[in-house]
Amino acid sequence: MLDSEQLEYKKLYTALFSVNYLFQGFNFSMFTVIIPIYLLSIVTKTGQQVTATDVAFIASIITIPSAIKLLYGILSDKFGLKKLGRRRPWIVFPVMVAGIMWMIFPLIIPMGNIIIIFMLCGLFINTGIFIADTALDGLVLDICPEEMLGRVQGFLWGFRSVGLISGGPILVFLYVFNIFTNIESTFIVLGVLLIISSLSILIVKEPLSISRINIVQNLKRMFKEKKDFKTYGFALFNAFSEGVILLFASLFILIQLGIIESQQTSLSLTSQENQKAFIYQSYISLTVSGGIILGSIVMGYIADLISRKFGVYFGMIFIVCSVFLLFITNNIIGLFIITFIIGVGIGFRHSAYSPIASQMAKSHPEFDSTYFSFCNSLSNLGNVMGLILAALIFDVAGSYIIVFIIMAIAQLINLIPFSRIEPQFYEVD
Repeated sequence: MLDSEQLEYKKLYTALFSVNYLFQGFNFSMFTVIIPIYLLSIVTKTGQQVTATDVAFIASIITIPSAIKLLYGILSDKFGLKKLGRRRPWIVFPVMVAGIMWMIFPLIIPMGNIIIIFMLCGLFINTGIFIADTALDGLVLDICPEEMLGRVQGFLWGFRSVGLISGGPILVFLYVFNIFTNIESTFIVLGVLLIISSLSILIVKEPLSISRINIVQNLKRMFKEKKDFKTYGFALFNAFSEGVILLFASLFILIQLGIIESQQTSLSLTSQENQKAFIYQSYISLTVSGGIILGSIVMGYIADLISRKFGVYFGMIFIVCSVFLLFITNNIIGLFIITFIIGVGIGFRHSAYSPIASQMAKSHPEFDSTYFSFCNSLSNLGNVMGLILAALIFDVAGSYIIVFIIMAIAQLINLIPFSRIEPQFYEVD
């Protein structure tokens, strides 16, 4: 049986991992760029009605799988197939299911309630992708030499970021420039790419005999100390308003540009021609992503070289204030500048939170990756809670301004548990 010491890490493995991370990014970009406009285009053609509340509920349901990554980590740690190992089965099979779901997605849309179908398909697809994502992280940790781990992981996250930023826009442009005859072709192409990339992981040799940690004992340790509960509270509300900001800011801009028509809470495209909507949605995604990259880099330096505590407070206040800039202009250039600023704020938020959660995880050396994964699960759960709350608020108030005000206040709640964590646990000397 192979163990981690007998395995030779090959450069080919980095390439195969990178391809898988790239198409994971494509998957998530598809949901932010193409799916919202595709939903509205179907509604416009069929005469059905969809509201901003419906869109928020769809987004909240399909992001639920991201909130239980701790469970996926335990699955890939404890269970596997004798000839494939622990990680590869949890990478290949879930992604294949997700790929097949993308390919049959357009075929099952006419079969029932459009909102329910979008929710269920998105839920199945994202569950498969997040299971594979967690197992892939574990496989990299299992076989990559310690002295190469930082470079390899940086490279992989770079490819995932490329997919997140450019995946949806690339597929949109292939449709707009008539390389694809219809937008449904992008679903099929993405499904095929996901299946092929997951099967490529079978080339990677995985250790079949490695030491196992005591999961129950380490889980108990994670819930003993007060500082850990404070960290969990901070993580839970860390991204509470992020999904709402990205979703509603995008809809708000498209309404301001006259591309989407809003009548009370109902949404529809102003024209049967939906190419313009796809293009502008792509521009918004690229603009936000550019801001996120810049904000992440800048805040990374601030958190390490100045103060992580200052980084959290500054990042949270910045992102809350940036949202209200949307209401000062309806000029197209101004809206895109503000969109970029919002992206910078989201980047600030991410790079202020991540080093603190990582540093707190180091107090559990045998379970540091699980601890960090649990914090991220709580952060994703908070994102889902924020979307559900925003949907309920919008259903009652029907006002973007009210939604943004309440969500901004709710975002600042995470400063309460964070302020209770002693700085010596997370600050750099």
